[in-house]
Amino acid sequence: MDTEIWMTITRIYVIAVITALVIAATTITTTLPAVAQESTIHIIKHGSNSYTISGGSSSVGSFDTVYRVAGERSAIRAEENLITSTITDDFNSSATVGYVMAGNTTTASSDGATLPNPFATPEQITERITTELRRVITEAESNTSQGQHVEIKCNFGMTLEDMRCHYLPLPQAAQGQ
Repeated sequence: MDTEIWMTITRIYVIAVITALVIAATTITTTLPAVAQESTIHIIKHGSNSYTISGGSSSVGSFDTVYRVAGERSAIRAEENLITSTITDDFNSSATVGYVMAGNTTTASSDGATLPNPFATPEQITERITTELRRVITEAESNTSQGQHVEIKCNFGMTLEDMRCHYLPLPQAAQGQ
């Protein structure tokens, strides 16, 4: 008789555990899409560049890359590192990254003389993009209310100084829409 009671108790326990797991899985499944939808962040890139062909050769004319990041401001803050790495990785893999001008920098030549190097290093570009994104994400978080959606627009031109970001609060949808 003790064996039958023990097996009945064990069976009830196993059924209770399985039921709890099914309820937990159902709860997670039904709540995750809503959470994921609320914290969705969109990054859109638009790039343009021109080339000049003259005398049998081709050269880069001008270029401009615009990134737009849109989402709820605290979600953007929470994903700041991922947003930054996504944009820096993308920009650093572009065909025009080697043409970004740095300003006053020099490099040493083999004979010891220093020559002006007008181009920014990948590290300088990454640092500039990171600094701009962190600055504007902080501004957006500080100057908008909780739940506010914002758009961050970064315009990366031909020089480090031309790499700027700003934000705009997006209009809120009316309740019930």
